[in-house]
Amino acid sequence: MNVSNSKNSASWISKCRKIIFEGQQSKSILDGICRILTDDGPFTLASYSELSHENGKVMPVSIFPSDRPFPEASGFVLSSSPESPAAVAWSQSRTFVVSQISTDMNFHEWQSAAVMHGYESIVTLPVSSAPHPRGILILYSQSSEPVTREIIVALDELATLLGRTLAFLAEKTIQKNEIEALAKQEEMYHSVFENTGTGTIIIDYDMTILHANAKLLEMTGYTREEVENNMKWSQFIAPQDNERMQKYHFGRRKKESGIPTEYECRIIDRSGRLRYIDMKVGMIPGSLQSIASFNDITKKVLAEEQLKESESRLSAIIEAFDGLIYISDPNYNILFMNKTVRERAGIGAANAPCYKIIHGLDQPCGWCGQTRVLTGGTVRREIKSPLDDKWFSFTRTPVRQIDGKVERIQTILIDITERKLAEEALAKKADVLSDENRRLRSSIKERYKFGEIIGKSPAMQSVYELILKAATSNAHVIIQGESGTGKELVARAIHHMSDRKGQRFVPVNCGAISENIIESEFFGYKKGAFTGANRDKPGYLDIADGGTLFLDEIGEIGLGMQVKLLRAIEGGGYTPVGDNMVKHPNLRIVAATNRNLKDLVKQGEMRQDFFYRVHVIPIHLPSLRERKEDLPLLIEHFISRFEGSQNPPHITGNILETFMRYPWPGNVRELENVIKRYATIGNLDFFQSLLSEPEAQLLTKQSAIPEIPKGLHLEEAMAFAEKEIIRQTLEGCRWHKGKASEILGIHRKTLFTKMRKLGIK
Repeated sequence: MNVSNSKNSASWISKCRKIIFEGQQSKSILDGICRILTDDGPFTLASYSELSHENGKVMPVSIFPSDRPFPEASGFVLSSSPESPAAVAWSQSRTFVVSQISTDMNFHEWQSAAVMHGYESIVTLPVSSAPHPRGILILYSQSSEPVTREIIVALDELATLLGRTLAFLAEKTIQKNEIEALAKQEEMYHSVFENTGTGTIIIDYDMTILHANAKLLEMTGYTREEVENNMKWSQFIAPQDNERMQKYHFGRRKKESGIPTEYECRIIDRSGRLRYIDMKVGMIPGSLQSIASFNDITKKVLAEEQLKESESRLSAIIEAFDGLIYISDPNYNILFMNKTVRERAGIGAANAPCYKIIHGLDQPCGWCGQTRVLTGGTVRREIKSPLDDKWFSFTRTPVRQIDGKVERIQTILIDITERKLAEEALAKKADVLSDENRRLRSSIKERYKFGEIIGKSPAMQSVYELILKAATSNAHVIIQGESGTGKELVARAIHHMSDRKGQRFVPVNCGAISENIIESEFFGYKKGAFTGANRDKPGYLDIADGGTLFLDEIGEIGLGMQVKLLRAIEGGGYTPVGDNMVKHPNLRIVAATNRNLKDLVKQGEMRQDFFYRVHVIPIHLPSLRERKEDLPLLIEHFISRFEGSQNPPHITGNILETFMRYPWPGNVRELENVIKRYATIGNLDFFQSLLSEPEAQLLTKQSAIPEIPKGLHLEEAMAFAEKEIIRQTLEGCRWHKGKASEILGIHRKTLFTKMRKLGIK
């Protein structure tokens, strides 16, 4: 049966429910469910097993089809080291799923048997059914499609319903025996009835209470004379629940499906107090009467509501907190994280080491003071994260258990980068400029990231140094480079490292502004200045006053506007349209272009004085083809945006080599779009023409490569993928190394070297 049948899960789940609701015997219900799960459901083999007291193993009770191989046919032994998914589900009382048996490395003997029989996946669900013996559903599938969350949710609901039904049948048998015993010996009946420990009543067809025990009378506050044969049990029920309870009462007697035997409701006692009740109801065999027990859970419900309210408030505070909050165990593994941590680390951060997720380190941080916190102390420091060079106020406190033992550690990090940068800015002003420049140049050496700019190549190191020099100055800057090289990122970096970082950064796309409105856009206008000017509107120069004005594609500004802008930035000021007051802005111009401004000056399209005014500090951004050594870093950066997705992109060594050969006319922007498209639809056909036929065939086969383990760096992931490609190619050539090297497009000697390096034998 194909797992794609999950789309019709409602059909087979409905059939299973019908068998459960209509079945009278546990064995017939279990046999029927196993049959439906294989005939109509998405599974190849279904079994229900229980613990055998004869041999101490969990043995099959029902199995369908009975002639199909079943790895647990001889049962499994309960131990502290479970040897199969079913044993894990049993010992840990939780649903356990193995989506790809062939790649699971946890249960070697069981895996060999399952793979030999052709099974691809397994779902195991514990069935709690006391007083009926505890059981477990074991479901195998030979389909390669993954088991969907929809199927798991449906199966969990089915397991819960099955457990309750088995429990009900067991209780029904017990109740039947008790009622028969009570009929034979009335005195014993009254003794049991009065001492059940819960409020109990026997209800007639018309809801009249025939008998009520002392606990029920105590719970409601009425006397026996007032209750028995005088009151209907619906009179106790809160108005909000009455209609539902009556529907259950009469539906139970009509044997309608879907009527629960155990549920919660609310009653109102004689004093008008509302009580929360856990109610169990069962029909008395051979009659239209039923017996119901009421367990007062008011204290429990109110306590849970208070706890939920308290947790909700605390959760809201933690989630709204701008800083990073997480809880880890003594082994540094993250157990809880707030929204800020999730945004920083991704959804795959749970149970991963905090030093790796938060700071990108391969070993515990030197500042964390783990030993001190585990012995009850608190650590407070200001630290700089090596992951993104941000400063944090760092506080670690112990989380004690009831016995006083420290088993959890809470860490709070508050971003103080802005404060630290301000302190550094003050320090810069106090130091000699030459010493400061040397320190800054030293600090960026070998950096792979500068703000949002990625690159470690010498060309980018030169750009970083120019950014730092520009940031310490208030002079205008011109950024030149091809489209897609990241000119706006450089402009923002200059702004955020300058004294103007606390003011606005205003980006303007000069090429997108119509010539007839460009003056009002830059200088603003007064109400009534022209038709449609219904209010005062500030211009870009107003908005950027005190900050930085980023003029993207400055070469598109016309000569007339150049004159007015030149006057404004030289100190002559400007006048909004419709106004007579001259304004003098305090702003810095950072311009960008992909055109040759000197050629524009020669062609008369740009004024020479305007050119020299904006061309004070030039920064040239190299194209991506000029710094291809940065490709792996950029690829890793863009791939990290897809961490936690169901189909994360895999960049093999063969693909990376092709990336290195491609000229990237669209630069970094094109690379980002390619990675995004590859992650979304798995398509890299934009450069298929660059591949040889063997390379194209090999690239087509990448979907067969096993999923790269999570948590690997790009270099490790590429090594893993390269090993799998070489191994699969060798197997396809029956280990003929000459043919394999030809298909891979590498020299035979290179193939031997890679085989030794990657451990392929």
